[in-house]
Amino acid sequence: MPVDRQARDVLSGTSRHPEPGIEKAIAFAQTLHQILSSNPADAPVTHELVSETKKHIDALSKQTRHIPGVSGEPEVDSLATRLWNVCARLGRDHAPSPGKDDEPSQARLRGLFLHGRVLAFYILTLSRVKATGSDKRIQNAMYLLRLALKLARDCLGAKELDLAVSALQKAADYKGVLQDVAPKMDKKQVEEGKCLEVEYFTMRTALASMENRLDVAEHVYTKAETLKPSLKSESAERFADVLFEIGKSLSGKEDFALAVKWLQRANDIINGQSLDELSREGVDLRLAILQALVTALLGTGTSENLQRAKEIVDFIESEVGRKLVVSLLRLELLHKTPSEEFDSDAYGVILRRIVREFNYSDAGFKLIMHHIRKLHAKSPAMGCIVLDEFIIVLVKSERDDWMEKAVVTRTWMIINQRDTLDTIDAVHGVLSHLTRPLSAEAAVAAQALIWKKIESNYGQGGLELAASWCRLSLHEAFQNCGPGNTAKLERKLVLCALSRNALAEAATIIQGFSPQTWKEPITAYLGFKVAIRLDDQELANQCISTVATAPEYVNYLGACISESQQVGDIRSAIAALKKLQERYDYGTPNNIHLPALFRCAIRLLNLMVDKPGDEGSQVVNELCGEFEAVVVALERQKQGPATPRLFDSDEIEWFGRNSYNLALKNIASWDLRDAVRMLTSCVGILGHFPSDAASQLDLGLKCLFCRFILSSILVSLARTEDNVDQQRNHYAAMREHINAFDVEFVEHMSHLNEDIKADLAKKQAVLLAFDFEGAMALEQWDDLGGIVQRAAPLRNITAYQAMADNLLRGKPPGQVLYSTMRKLVNEIWVLEAFDAAKLAKYTRCLFQATLPLDDGLAIRLLDEACSKARELREGDASWPEDELEWMATTAFNHAIDCYGVHEVERAKEWAARAINLAHYCGDEGGLERTLQERYLRLDLDGTKRRGEVVACRLEQGGGGVYTE
Repeated sequence: MPVDRQARDVLSGTSRHPEPGIEKAIAFAQTLHQILSSNPADAPVTHELVSETKKHIDALSKQTRHIPGVSGEPEVDSLATRLWNVCARLGRDHAPSPGKDDEPSQARLRGLFLHGRVLAFYILTLSRVKATGSDKRIQNAMYLLRLALKLARDCLGAKELDLAVSALQKAADYKGVLQDVAPKMDKKQVEEGKCLEVEYFTMRTALASMENRLDVAEHVYTKAETLKPSLKSESAERFADVLFEIGKSLSGKEDFALAVKWLQRANDIINGQSLDELSREGVDLRLAILQALVTALLGTGTSENLQRAKEIVDFIESEVGRKLVVSLLRLELLHKTPSEEFDSDAYGVILRRIVREFNYSDAGFKLIMHHIRKLHAKSPAMGCIVLDEFIIVLVKSERDDWMEKAVVTRTWMIINQRDTLDTIDAVHGVLSHLTRPLSAEAAVAAQALIWKKIESNYGQGGLELAASWCRLSLHEAFQNCGPGNTAKLERKLVLCALSRNALAEAATIIQGFSPQTWKEPITAYLGFKVAIRLDDQELANQCISTVATAPEYVNYLGACISESQQVGDIRSAIAALKKLQERYDYGTPNNIHLPALFRCAIRLLNLMVDKPGDEGSQVVNELCGEFEAVVVALERQKQGPATPRLFDSDEIEWFGRNSYNLALKNIASWDLRDAVRMLTSCVGILGHFPSDAASQLDLGLKCLFCRFILSSILVSLARTEDNVDQQRNHYAAMREHINAFDVEFVEHMSHLNEDIKADLAKKQAVLLAFDFEGAMALEQWDDLGGIVQRAAPLRNITAYQAMADNLLRGKPPGQVLYSTMRKLVNEIWVLEAFDAAKLAKYTRCLFQATLPLDDGLAIRLLDEACSKARELREGDASWPEDELEWMATTAFNHAIDCYGVHEVERAKEWAARAINLAHYCGDEGGLERTLQERYLRLDLDGTKRRGEVVACRLEQGGGGVYTE
């Protein structure tokens, strides 16, 4: 097969190469390239693609040898290159924007692009694993080493350390290849190899730092030091940047001594290059390293390092002049001095100079505000003075946003002073600087600061001060805050009144709200608080309905529940919980825990379940409804993987246990229909328990017991139900539970001990008798035989007798009656070892029930009775005379009835069988002679009068004695 054909086979997955993992990886790479080349945003479930990519990366990373059909194949190499390029391009296109929050979907896509490049890299390593000729080996090694280092750099940037380690291991391999072929490399290749080696050590150092393994970083840095003379500006900048990040990270961890060490190394590296050779970023990095070094030196807190920091600042100033960066470093030097030595005046002088040199940029504004806050922290008075001067400057800028931020900060400074009425007056002083009202945004921000004072005083019981701050927030400077904020402050006044238990005053304030304000959920919530304290249930329910329509209804209803519990209004708490359940959205992530809602409602209802009369019945009805809602929620949870998992094993166990206990505890006092609802819910809940749970057997037994009780209750309800349709519904539900009992009993049979098996077998026998009754009532005749067969292994005579009695009381078709009773008689015969008396009794009963329904079946029974009587006479036993007499007499009378309706042949047939049966009566042939005589008296031509025919009938006496 040609080489290109082999490559195509690998790409198409048809190659018979003994490396199926590699074939699958290359086929997957081709699929991934097709997906990313179209629209990566439409890629199916990105995290699954990443997982699949990782699997193939793992398979390829272990391969280092020549792979026929892959290594040296241009198509494989081309595929890997295309995949690398498309992933690299998409990675750049989806790079996070500075200053913007990164969306999770974008982050996942970038992760896919990165893993795609790793996969492409490993395919490239396999496609170029064997190169002929030293030049080709050198070229491939350098190319793959550059890719490995770039890949490692990007993996480190994405915090994918495992991938970075793998890439660096490959880089080490190719670095070793270059060392092996070093004698054959020209000067340019040697220089490039050293640059790549420096880059390798740079990445190793960065990796060790991110793994918090500074000992390894130290070791790698020591190796890299020998290559300093080979550093070019680009490599030096990257190496210095890594060292800078290590030092900065250590400063962030307040390990300033070690930070100074690494930052000094970064400084040495960057200063080892000529300034004219550094890029613009390199020059900025050099200054940033010096700044970080000053910060780290100051962080050590030693006088020696403080002096050294001053020297560095002086050095920077000598190079760049009295620029902003120098002023900022001097501010940092002043700030690091001990508090008792802090020179607030000097700090203020420098900061005022910065204010005067303000360049009216956003960055400059933020910087000045930052240092004003730092000055305020150490010298509040000086901080306020500098801020006042800055506000004057900002007024001239015509930038209202800057001025308003400064004013809000000024408000913050004032409210952080001692909380007195004088403080409130000071706030008025701040507001007097304004020549026009604040914008809505600034007004709201300032009010938010004041609101903290309101909340603080309110929380600490300073209700008068809280009210004063509320009234301050209604100052005309905040007139653009909007009616909502105004209503919020007025509502706070209501809360102050409530806290003082001035309910009438609170009600008056609420009545003063506008209709629009009253419709707001927060106002309704406040009205709810007043209503439950005034015991106004109607108003409370109205308020609950209003807050339930709010987008943030969860918080409001939760607060209503809390308030209800505080004042002991259980009914209102339950109403709020039900509203939460009604509003619950199964399709989206939710910040409420639905099982907790059900639990709380059930517990509260349980507190009211013993109330007398209709109220107690209503509570039971609601309690059953809650458990039924739990079953519905569990069913919705099963609908698919997109539905969030709401109930864990503990939750299901709690609901199952409580529904079970409630039903058993109250089964004697509740309406049986409520008990059925509760136990049905219990079975439904337990049915959702994980199949691998350790308590599965106990739950299964509990479920079996529930079905037994349910079937018992349902058969009782059916027997006493006058409505036929409802009765049939009860029987149908009962049969479903009995069938489920049979299935579940078999499932758990192997795990049960003998005592439990015996007990459950008795219960199953009872249930099968109920099932037989249900099938009779529902006229499901085809099921009767199967029920008898299901009862056979149980060997329970009582169940068979109950089935037989039920069968005889019912009105099934003749064939059904006959076949079913025959099965029952056979089973009872096996269990009781029938004697002749019992056999005769059941035969007579079956004959009596069959005769009105089917002549043919009745005649068969007569023949069987005659045959059995003959067998018994030939043996030691005999058929009871009274049973034989009754059957013979009844058969003869039936013959006369047939004759009376001119069915002569049937009459002859019945009369003959009656005489044959009478032959075996032990009365010395008396009954047989009587029947023969009367048979002869019959006029077969039909000329006798009917009275004479009727006179031939035999009368049957009670107690089994039959006479003429």
